[in-house]
Amino acid sequence: MKIWLAAALGVIALAGCGGNDTTSGSAVGLAPADALGYVELDTSLDSDQWGKVQALLDRFPSRPQLVEALDKQLSEEQLQWERDVDPALGDTAAVIWVGQTAEDVVWATQPDDEAKLGALVEKLANKAETEYAIDEFEGWTLVAERQSVIDLLKGGDGELADDDGFQAALDELPDDRVAYGWVREQALPDDVPNLQFEWIAGAIEARDDGAAATFVERLSGAAGQSYESRRVDEAPADALAFLSFDTASLRGQASSLAPLANLLGIRVDQLLADIEGEGAFWVLPAAGFPELTLVLNTSSPERTHGQLRDLFDGAPLPIRIGVVQGQVVATTASSPAQALERGRSGGSLADSEDFREAKDAAGMPDETLGFLYLDVADALPLLSLAGFTGVDVPKDVLENLRPIRSVVAWSQADGSTSAQTVFVHIQ
Repeated sequence: MKIWLAAALGVIALAGCGGNDTTSGSAVGLAPADALGYVELDTSLDSDQWGKVQALLDRFPSRPQLVEALDKQLSEEQLQWERDVDPALGDTAAVIWVGQTAEDVVWATQPDDEAKLGALVEKLANKAETEYAIDEFEGWTLVAERQSVIDLLKGGDGELADDDGFQAALDELPDDRVAYGWVREQALPDDVPNLQFEWIAGAIEARDDGAAATFVERLSGAAGQSYESRRVDEAPADALAFLSFDTASLRGQASSLAPLANLLGIRVDQLLADIEGEGAFWVLPAAGFPELTLVLNTSSPERTHGQLRDLFDGAPLPIRIGVVQGQVVATTASSPAQALERGRSGGSLADSEDFREAKDAAGMPDETLGFLYLDVADALPLLSLAGFTGVDVPKDVLENLRPIRSVVAWSQADGSTSAQTVFVHIQ
């Protein structure tokens, strides 16, 4: 049933079917105070958010093919959107996790046609060879695999909406959103390592000029110290990609990075011990393969130089490592000094009109915990020429990348609360 609800919501976005004029509120008032998780989706095609989603999807040439594929998937199950699915959904659909197992969830909606909802649930339950229960509560129709799960919700004390952590998450998420979700730390399996938080929340938002995904978590300790990037003044203006990162935060994640480091044959604790301040990595257009550059501040340039030399030994590209003005630089440019000089002599990324446009469209602040910038529009010509280097990029992939101008992702912190946002700029 969960898979088919996702397919139905995909058809909402892609097909642009007609909706209804009824309105309904949030189902969060149904969730008891001790609920482990809550997910809510806007399923009203008349909403401002779905209008923006459909306007964005209209800019991609593959939308008709996606609609056709989803319609075909529904028809294979003897379902039609307008006849079977649309009447079974209201303006809001919610999933409330009320028990201790993955099956202890309740689906809540206010359908336009109760009989259509019952028929749809029965069809999906029969396909999955599972039982189901349907009930009514406070004006909502509830669906679960067992009546006991619904009774758990109906008999719960208090409301999740009054939970301080839940309210703190909503304060950090965008007010306008297609969907959002919240989950407690206790909901994750015990064998999930290195995730020390009280709760995690996320939301998907459609804007006039793009789409954003925001993730927020309340950590058990301080989230980190924000900074304003200085490296953006050193990277060349024509950078196709730029990553700014705080090495202190990387040291805090050394244990989670250790498995990857072991695969590379290095000691991550030793590599990070000397690195300090802001590090940066950027990609520049170049004849053949793009030019790659990594710049690090370190308390021991000689030791870091040796560690990077060992790390990149045997790399498929020639990587030159050197110490330039006390900084360790690893690059595929002709020399480390030349890699840094390009940003000083030819204009920096901070002065690039494309970068400023991407940053403003995304709403990225000056101070972050680190950020990533991808100039998709200027990278497309290189992808178009990739065939000459033996890399086959399908034509339809290139065409569907053309509406995307840039991607910007960043992290912020306020005390023990950390937030990450990814924005795709679409024109």
